[in-house]
Amino acid sequence: MAPERQDRWMELSDVIVDFRADGSRRPVKVADASSALVDAPFSSSRRLLAQLPQSEGVFDDGGVDGVLLRSHLELQRLAEEVQHGHRVSRLVRPFLDLIDGPKRVVDVGCGLGYLVRYFASTGSLGDDVEIIGFDFNQGLLRAASRLAEIEDLDCKFVVGDAFALDTPATVYLSSGVIHHFRGPDLPDFFARQHAAGAAACFHFDVAPTWLTPLGAWVFHRARMREPLARHDGVRSALRAHSDTDLLDAIASGAPGWVPLIFDATGRRLAVLNVMRPAIGMNPELVEPYKQSLGPLSRRLS
Repeated sequence: MAPERQDRWMELSDVIVDFRADGSRRPVKVADASSALVDAPFSSSRRLLAQLPQSEGVFDDGGVDGVLLRSHLELQRLAEEVQHGHRVSRLVRPFLDLIDGPKRVVDVGCGLGYLVRYFASTGSLGDDVEIIGFDFNQGLLRAASRLAEIEDLDCKFVVGDAFALDTPATVYLSSGVIHHFRGPDLPDFFARQHAAGAAACFHFDVAPTWLTPLGAWVFHRARMREPLARHDGVRSALRAHSDTDLLDAIASGAPGWVPLIFDATGRRLAVLNVMRPAIGMNPELVEPYKQSLGPLSRRLS
């Protein structure tokens, strides 16, 4: 994402790297990234930005990648602790069981590929499912590929545009990605998945309850060691889209899909409602999906 002004709760990971559509990298000037934070309410964002690896006014790619890798390793540890892989597969597997023949699941913005590797290692999505992780950050994908090789897993990671596949995905999914899309980019995000031929999407992100800002600050201060992970973790919670905004974005961007929310904000105790998915789905599959979900279907809105 290019380092330009976007909103007052900017995440530093959005402004310190800039990738082209093919995954190649543009140099990012420190001054340009700093100008993107002009509306940031706290000086801590600018202080942390100044401490990131740089040389002659430009961020150092290798040094920045090291910071991002450490941050994503902490995110993976947390995902393992909260059993995020199980939470995702229990909603995606019942949908895939409705589809005959080979299936393809694409994780957009997969980072270190925790979900991709979890699915591949557990077989929790069923048989005859191809699993692919997409991301623009080649450093993170190289690390993901090394981990998959060490773990002897049948999955792959690809640099570039997840919506430009020769063969369309059955399902697109993501974790902690959709809050990065602002304004018209959000409905366009869903539009591209629908146009690519997917039968559904499941995008998990922070649920913006009254407790979210305080909870995110306490949690990240207590659990994250990497300063960038602490900073961006809190900012991501503050930028989380409301249920209404997500439903509207799916409806306007992908009118051929039925928009759904699992565990809508306000339907559960705020302390329990941390991550919930926005779902877009082929209308012919909605009722069969609810039946396949069983008792969990009561938590769909």
